[in-house]
Amino acid sequence: MRFSFPASIALALSLGAASAYAIDFPTMKAGLWESSVAREGAPQKTGSTRMCMDAAVQKEMMDMGMGTMKSMCSKNDIRREGNKVYGSAECKFGDATMKSTSVTTFTGDTAYHAEIKSTTEPPMQGMPSGTAVVDAKWVGPCPAGMQVGDVVLPNGQKVNMRAMSKGAPGGAPKQ
Repeated sequence: MRFSFPASIALALSLGAASAYAIDFPTMKAGLWESSVAREGAPQKTGSTRMCMDAAVQKEMMDMGMGTMKSMCSKNDIRREGNKVYGSAECKFGDATMKSTSVTTFTGDTAYHAEIKSTTEPPMQGMPSGTAVVDAKWVGPCPAGMQVGDVVLPNGQKVNMRAMSKGAPGGAPKQ
C-alpha cells in the first residue's frame, strides 16, 4: 500500500486522536516538527517533511484524520499501553478493502515512531501488502516565514494543513 503525504500524516496523527477516544495521548510540543516516511519498496531517504504545529492544529488534524477514518473504515480500534499506542483498522478504498495494524511509540512530547502494516484485497497498484514507518521529532521553534499549520513537503512545496482541513484556498500547494 502506498500512502500519500496527507494520508500518511493524517494516519499517523490520528493514532493520537484523544478527542475521538477516551485515551490520554500526549500533546506534541508546539513548534517545528520534522518527519520522514519510509515505505516498503521505496528509497529509504526520500527527504523529510517539516510542519509548524501547536496543540490546536494537532487537535484539528487528529479530528480530520479520525473523521476520514470513521467515514471509510468499518473497524478502527485504538488502545494505549504506557507510551505505546496500538491501532487496528479495516477500511474501504473504492472496491478494495485495506486491513492495517500499527504501533506508535511516543518519546514524551518530542518524538514518535510509528510502524504501519497493511494488506489490501484486491491489491492496490499491484501491491497486496505494505509497510510504512513514520519517524517524527520536534526540532525547535517554528522559523520565520512559517505559520502554525504550514507543512513543507520533501519537494519544497508548502501547504497549510489548517486551510486544507477547512477547504480554504491557502491549502493548495505553494512553490
